[in-house]
Amino acid sequence: MLEIPNMVMIGGNSRNAGKTTLACNIIRKLSTIDEVIALKVTSIRPGESDMHGHHSDELFSGFSITEELNPDTHKDTSAMLQAGASKVFYICTEDTFAEQAIQSFLITYNFNQPLVCESRSLRRVLIPGLFLMMMRDPVAGSAKDISKYIGQADKVFSFDKDQLKLNSFIDKLYFENGKFIQGL
Repeated sequence: MLEIPNMVMIGGNSRNAGKTTLACNIIRKLSTIDEVIALKVTSIRPGESDMHGHHSDELFSGFSITEELNPDTHKDTSAMLQAGASKVFYICTEDTFAEQAIQSFLITYNFNQPLVCESRSLRRVLIPGLFLMMMRDPVAGSAKDISKYIGQADKVFSFDKDQLKLNSFIDKLYFENGKFIQGL
């Protein structure tokens, strides 16, 4: 499995679980010292395209990688630019192409700076330096089995209950020598 020690990956149990908010807060902290690259990875299934904003009109060869250049939209990728990321990318992929998509991205854009990635599904094909899960209770819509992801998470936060823990965690998070460090 591919290991990316300079990546913090943020997954969640549902939409609106606080993933983008956490990503933006981490970007704000790290971007004062380092050039931060942000990434949002989504598996698009038929009928879901309106949920994720419009990034590109075509999906080719199983995946597409689009750079977000506009900080003034409602998209999560624009929020990441507003938070201070120097570059933000959106990967749209079919499940079977996730590993190929991230490898293509890394060849082109990874220069050992901090990568802040919003994705749960990408955890199936790589090991990030830090994997965080955001949980929302109750879950909007049908609940999926995410026990595998919970077991892989370095930290799990509740969207509704853990704001003080989240703030403390972010305050103590640092990036040194190509990896994330959780300070005391």
